[in-house]
Amino acid sequence: MLDRGYTTYILKMIVNIDWGCMASEEQEIFETYIRSQGLRDTFQRGQVLETFLNTEDHVSAEDLYRRINRRKRKVGFATVYRTMKLIADCGLAREVIFDDGIARFEHSYKHKHHHHLICTRCRKVIEFSSEIMEQGEKTILEEHGFRMESHQFKIYGLCNECQNETDR
Repeated sequence: MLDRGYTTYILKMIVNIDWGCMASEEQEIFETYIRSQGLRDTFQRGQVLETFLNTEDHVSAEDLYRRINRRKRKVGFATVYRTMKLIADCGLAREVIFDDGIARFEHSYKHKHHHHLICTRCRKVIEFSSEIMEQGEKTILEEHGFRMESHQFKIYGLCNECQNETDR
């Protein structure tokens, strides 16, 4: 009979070989967080984390579910969704909802704060940062004695490509 700790170690080694890397800082943060919540570090959660970390898109749980299972990894949709919530709760991801109402996740750990331009025709999302906007937000918060916990700024319109199609 194998010791449970040894079995966990072997599984982590297999996962790390499968991922082609040693445990990343993000993996360590996630593992520490789920242990603090009294949860187990499972292979399925590792697959969700790996898939999320290997994309820079705004991805929904459904997107991740398809990507994971395309690689012949059997992970249920509910597991993907709940794991993404955990990944957001530990600060590695941020949940964003655009006008279509679908919850998507983007990287937040060691990623610069940004806002979104969303094309209402092709659904393209463009991320942008503005030092002027950041300073304006800070000034407004100070003027009102308000402490911000979070915010999102989204501008809806037509991207350059869709404008050019309209002009034809």
